[in-house]
Amino acid sequence: MSRIVYLNLVLVQSKSGEPLLNVAVFPFMLLAALGFVLSVAAHLLAITGIEIPGGRLVWGLHVGIFAVWIPAVLVSVQTARLGNRKDFWKIALAGCPPWMRYGLLVLFGYAIFNFILFISVAPAHTQQFGNTPPPSVLRGFSGHWMIFYAAAFAILYSRIHAPQLYRVRKCPNGHVVSPAARFCPDCGCAVPDAIGFT
Repeated sequence: MSRIVYLNLVLVQSKSGEPLLNVAVFPFMLLAALGFVLSVAAHLLAITGIEIPGGRLVWGLHVGIFAVWIPAVLVSVQTARLGNRKDFWKIALAGCPPWMRYGLLVLFGYAIFNFILFISVAPAHTQQFGNTPPPSVLRGFSGHWMIFYAAAFAILYSRIHAPQLYRVRKCPNGHVVSPAARFCPDCGCAVPDAIGFT
């Protein structure tokens, strides 16, 4: 049922000519940007050892991940529905500028490094700052928050800026092909306008 509603949203056009789905996605993209900024701020405060304003309210960033990640997953599943698994991120981020894709890759690497550091430091850290978690714990969680918010933002941004990924693409012989396919897997025909990173 939800898939039918989603497909109907894709097909309904607003007066400006943009798909109505873009109008629904935009607020979640802004929420992801806000979550990313707040998680970076929490991460920097944790690194410097400065107490987080608002105390335990910082854990609200956990809930915010679900608020933006569910729409991002729905969008990315629809984007990559015709593609191969190996092309998932290529298709999901096709509408992003290169700096955003590379930045996401760097942030992913940093999140792994930060997690390893968190595992090695957190068990020995018991100091509490009033009503807030220890800096090492906050640093560990905020590293994950950053990557989830950034990835959600990039996926939603790509959805808005690459609407062609939501149109059925066919080879010259009429076979349905992936947005990333250069050749039809059924007949081997060359397919023009495959997505690619510039």
